[in-house]
Amino acid sequence: MDGFEFNAAHDLGNDASLLEGLFQLVVSGHTDGWEFEQLNAEVYQRLQDAYAAAH
Repeated sequence: MDGFEFNAAHDLGNDASLLEGLFQLVVSGHTDGWEFEQLNAEVYQRLQDAYAAAH
């Protein structure tokens, strides 16, 4: 596995962790705190970056 493959796999795992954390906060109704705001902003930025790179 080269460096690119390792980074891509690591990023995908990290993305999944971010989404899981965001999902858990939403399901538990904790959408008012700083944790939700921080995760939401990070997920949104990653989505924008991913789609900008695809176009």
